Amino acid sequence: MGHARQRVERRTRRRLGAVLLAAAMALVTPAWAGQQPAGARDVVVVNRASQPINEIYISPHSSEDWGKDWLDADTLASGDSVRLRLGQSAECRFDVKIIYADASREERESVDLCHEPRIVFDGAHATPPPGAEQPHQVMVENRSALPIQQLFISGSTANQWGDDRLATGRISIGGERAITWHGDCVVDVRVVFANRAAEERRGMDLCALPALAIAPGWTTAALAPPVRSGTPP
Repeated sequence: MGHARQRVERRTRRRLGAVLLAAAMALVTPAWAGQQPAGARDVVVVNRASQPINEIYISPHSSEDWGKDWLDADTLASGDSVRLRLGQSAECRFDVKIIYADASREERESVDLCHEPRIVFDGAHATPPPGAEQPHQVMVENRSALPIQQLFISGSTANQWGDDRLATGRISIGGERAITWHGDCVVDVRVVFANRAAEERRGMDLCALPALAIAPGWTTAALAPPVRSGTPP
């Protein structure tokens, strides 16, 4: 009778030990099951925005430092892509930040480069640079003799004009358009007319103007008509 009881107790202890081991394995599995073996981490960055990308930062999601600019002194033109080789890593999730030519920026967090090694930026979620969130608006009046085809407003420190503020439209002769921009009041302005002539003004305080009137004297002279064959100049 004593031996039978001992066998039952040993069997019970073995079953209890198996249950405890299974529970311990269940607790530790999430810590290692999601890890990937160390390997080369590459990413292709595609620029579908209307302006160049000047800087690209890629950092492990667990890091608090963005690290270096992967473009260095280069730029990624609109419509182009670049493959960046990040080196060996056991991590899959990375944060990506890009800075456009007008200093606006886009960020993506926790991108799984092990399964999604291609990232497309189109500018749809770009945010103004820090300190440039304040919106401003000015009424642009076309008092010149030519339609205005394009209009650019850019911060004085930006190295690119950025997007055309008229998009696909234009300001006809005698017409006007309310233009919105974000950033400082003092900006640079570039106007392109229907004949492709252009004028630029630097350091204009548009917040102090009730309207920006594009009139003769602000504009370039119209191009001379072509000389026809056999017609004296």
